[in-house]
Amino acid sequence: KNTRHETTIPIFCICNIIMNTRTKFAFATAAIMAAQLSEIASGGISIADAFALPSSLIGKRATIRGEISSVGVGAAESPSTKEEETSSNDDLKSKRQAWSRPDLIGTSLLPTTLSQLESDQEFQSLSKKIAAVGIEGMTKEERAKRRRALEDLGVPNFMQFVSDNCNEVEVKVLKGRQLFRKEPKILQLNIGLYCNQACTHCHVESSPLRKEETMSAEIAARCLHLLQSTPSIDTLDLTGGAPELNGQFRFLVKMARSWAKENNRKLTIIDRCNLTVLLEPNQEDLVDFLKHNEVRVVASLPCYGEDNVDAQRGRGVFQRSIAALLKLNEAGYGSSRYPELSLD
Repeated sequence: KNTRHETTIPIFCICNIIMNTRTKFAFATAAIMAAQLSEIASGGISIADAFALPSSLIGKRATIRGEISSVGVGAAESPSTKEEETSSNDDLKSKRQAWSRPDLIGTSLLPTTLSQLESDQEFQSLSKKIAAVGIEGMTKEERAKRRRALEDLGVPNFMQFVSDNCNEVEVKVLKGRQLFRKEPKILQLNIGLYCNQACTHCHVESSPLRKEETMSAEIAARCLHLLQSTPSIDTLDLTGGAPELNGQFRFLVKMARSWAKENNRKLTIIDRCNLTVLLEPNQEDLVDFLKHNEVRVVASLPCYGEDNVDAQRGRGVFQRSIAALLKLNEAGYGSSRYPELSLD
């Protein structure tokens, strides 16, 4: 479904992909994989033949582990094997070049997003409602709807549940008990709702139209003071909107990293990134900035399919996202050579 506010679950691995597709396909795929693994175990076929991987790659990995004979791949690389490896590397390089899309770097997604918003009837209806009752009114209405939905499911509120399941003495103790919070570990800041995308599932309705709800320099400075005066905080988590498009993003990152190094304090800085922002005009140096400040990038991509992603996030978002991921890879993100550059 393609409706606003719908929660989406990112797909991270082949197991999840199989389990989230149609049941018949899942069982069929699992059966094929099981049959292939059975053939490998019995020595009937090699891993390379079973999964169409270049045998040279399997051979190299098996040589290191001393398991060549068990997977049926020869120790010595034949001329044909080397040719396969060269062909495979050329093919991979060709695919990377095709998806890197240098023509998109420095171009904006904003015109496409704004154009789609104009024709999005659901968005237009929501905008009119917000204009009529305000954000606070929408929040109260959503809270009431959520409560009614839980009641329709037979889910009681907390105190009702306690009353129904505890004796009178226990209820009195719970009602009079004070709650104590633990020391905070994470300082998460939503620094603005402005975004170059307008995703249908965005729970805060970020878009290029949300220009007013942005963090000021004064608030950013106060947040840094809070970070510096709270020893238990070990993570600064920046989100939005597209946080990178807020004027305070680089200030917060640079000052927090500099302060952490000067005070020998371990600090993880997270950028919750929609990926396409890395290609926006005036953001050409953003990847280098993130790398220099050892920022952990938590990338957002709701599906592995281009049609599905573009339906949820806007035309052209999938290709821009892949191009952005390749930029991050080229900078060292996601590589074992740079463990400090985490890409999730």
